[in-house]
Formats: sequence, structure tokens, C-alpha cells
Amino acid sequence: MRKHNRSIRTLKDWNMNSILAVYKKTPLVIRLVLGLFIGGMLGLLCPEQFMWMEKLGYLFVTALKSVAPILVFILLTNAIVHSHIGDGKGTTYGLKRLILMFFTSAFIASALSIIVCSLYRIHIPTHDITPNIVDVGDQSLLSTFVNEIIYNPVEALVEGRYLSILIWSAVFGFFIRQSEQTTKQLVADLAEVMTKITKLILELAPIGVMGLMFHDMVETTNNYSINFKDIIILFLAISAFTFFIVNPLLVFLMTGTNAFKHFPALEKSILYSFFTCSSAANIPVNQQIADEKNVTKQLSTISIPLGASIHKPGSIITINMLALTALYSFNPDADITMMQYLELGVVSVIASICTAGVPNGSIVLIPIACRILNVPDDMILKIIEINIMISFIRTSTTTVLNSSSDLLFTLAIDERHKNNSSELVDNIINAKRVRIREENENAIKKALQATANGSDKPE
Repeated sequence: MRKHNRSIRTLKDWNMNSILAVYKKTPLVIRLVLGLFIGGMLGLLCPEQFMWMEKLGYLFVTALKSVAPILVFILLTNAIVHSHIGDGKGTTYGLKRLILMFFTSAFIASALSIIVCSLYRIHIPTHDITPNIVDVGDQSLLSTFVNEIIYNPVEALVEGRYLSILIWSAVFGFFIRQSEQTTKQLVADLAEVMTKITKLILELAPIGVMGLMFHDMVETTNNYSINFKDIIILFLAISAFTFFIVNPLLVFLMTGTNAFKHFPALEKSILYSFFTCSSAANIPVNQQIADEKNVTKQLSTISIPLGASIHKPGSIITINMLALTALYSFNPDADITMMQYLELGVVSVIASICTAGVPNGSIVLIPIACRILNVPDDMILKIIEINIMISFIRTSTTTVLNSSSDLLFTLAIDERHKNNSSELVDNIINAKRVRIREENENAIKKALQATANGSDKPE
């Protein structure tokens, strides 16, 4: 009897170990696809029996979003502590060029969305919309920016206000650089611990994605956002053009590399960002992909959290589209001055940075952009309501564009840096070889000349 019980226990342990072994050995993409398929089918066929599955997705996203602010703060602080920024030594591994790419991409997205939405004017029926009571307020962009700068660092970590986190991590990083080596090592150890925690959470991603797909399928079948298909189609078209045309062209002009060969590496980032709907929550995924591609740590540990905080082309497209849609729905024959166009383009870029991680940030962004175009408050309330109705598609697409662009630019800059470094190393090695060869040739010439002179002397 004891032997029988022992064999049953051993069989159970073997089965559990086998399941875990198969789970780990199965490629992540296959696991994610299976999670998507199972969640989608259950949400479509029998949602009522599996409503508990939504909690799996909620727990996964909550875990990622909870760890993301601390991860950003520690990774950025550690990167600045161990970087060569500001000390006049070494290199910043293309960081300046990357920041230039971030801002160039943002302004291109702003200009493109304004031009397209001005040429193809969308008129949305608003007579059947009863807007919720929302305080649009009179908060200016300057006051929003100042409030984020002086925000309490502890509260910023708790609430995930990424502009404040970015500023405070830079302050901490620069001052810790002047500390003892033990303090610097402590920061590095904390960064390593946070990275391991996020990797552990990511191992559960297929289960979380299954819950998210279930939730999205249920929401999609019950959603009436199809009433605004024109703005959805135009938004998807501008986002796709930015992703497939603008980004590769910018990468080629700024780095001289082919962006399309990096697209396969973006697959996992796109999948995660689509369902998490958060660039910050997708930081661990992008960092893991960068590590798998052997991206220089000096670059990736700064560029990916920095991009998640300040690079928001999808958000910029959203701001401009909603503002212009509100204007043309209220006044189809409205004329916009060139100064208003310029102000809208610049403000949308700056506003997207200032409200990174701010709860309900669109309620701040949309009124700021709409007031540039003299849109009345009741129309602003209606366009905010429309923004909520299309949030499922808009937020997912926006996050995909934002997060995948950060990773693409990082991969391209790293490739350019390594190619230049390799050329530099090759030139140094070749120069050394030439110098040695010349020295040997000169020594041989001198020896031959000395021999010749010795033979010419009289005996």
C-alpha cells in the first residue's frame, strides 16, 4: 500500500514537472498565440461561464503597471550612475542621436496628423450623444508641466506619473554618481533585482494575455464604437503610415540602416503593448528583447524607459485628430490660421510629454488642443465622450505605435554605433599592422645598407 501511494505521488510530481518543463520549452510566441486563441474563443462562445477569466488579465496588467514605475526609476537612476553622460569621458552610445529621433518622430507625427485631418475633414454626428459631466477646467500646459516637475517623488511612484519619475531619477542619478562605490553597487543590485522580478511576471504573460483577450472580446461585442468608424479608420491609417513608412524612413536618414530587418524583433513588443495598453508596462518586454539582441546596456537601459516617458507619436496623433474632429463637427466650414496650425502641432507634442502617466490625461490634453481652435466647452465634452467610446481600438493602437517605435529606434541606433565602433577598431588594427610592417621594412633596409657599406670598405 505504501509503495502504491508513493508511486501515485511520484506520478503526480512527474506530471507537474513535465507540464512546467513543456511550458518553459515552448516558444513564447506559440504560448501567446494559444493564450489569444483560447481567450478569444471563450469570450466569443461562452462568456458568461468564464467571466472569472477577466481577473487573470487584470492581475497581469496590474502587476506590470505596479512594477513599471519602480522599474523605470531604478533603471534610469542606475543607467545615469554608470553612464559617461556629463563627465567628458567615453561615449553616450548614440543617446543624443536617439533623443533627436524621438523628437523628430513626434513632430512628424504631429504635422502628418494635422495635414491629413485638415484635408479629410471628419464630421461626427453628436446630436445623440449625452456627454458625462466632466470638468474640462482651465488648466494650462505650463501649469501642468510645473506640477509634474515639483510632484512628490513617492506619490509619483505610487501613481505612475512618468514625467515626474523621469526628472527625479535624473536628479538621484547625477548625485549618486558622486557617492561611494558601495552606493553605486547597491543601485546596480536593485536594478538587477527589479529586472528579475519583471522577467518572472513576464513568464506568466500567456495566461494574462488569455484573460485580456477574453475581456476585449466581450467588450468588443458589446461596444457601439462602430458609429464612429470614420475616425477609427482614419486614425488606423495614419498610425499604419507612421509605423511602416515614416519610422523606417527616419531610421534610414538618421542611422543609415535598414529598419525593416528589425521588424521581426518587434513582434513580441507589439503583442504585449496591444493588450496591456501601456508603454510603461511594456518596458520590461522591450528591455528583454533588447537584451536578446545584445543591445548595449548603456543605451537600452536609458533609451527604453526614456522613450516610454517622452516619445508619444500615437498620443500626438490622437490629440490632433480629436481636436480637429471637434472643430469640424461643430463648424464644418471653419478656417484655421497657419499660427493655429503651428501652435496645435507644438502643443500636442509638449502636452503628450507633460501628461505621461497622468490619470485621465486625455481630459487634460483634449481641452488644451481644442481651445487653440476656439472649440466651445460643450463640444469638448462630446469629443471626450467619443474618445471614451473608441478607447479600446485607439488606446491599443496608440500604445503599439509608441512602444514599438522606442524599440525600433534603439535597435537601429545600437546597430549604427556598433558598426562605427567596428570600423574604428578595424582602422586602429590596420594602422598598427601598417606601422609594424613599415618598421620591419625600414629595419631590413638599414641592415642591407649597413651590409653593403661594410662590403665596400677596403681590406
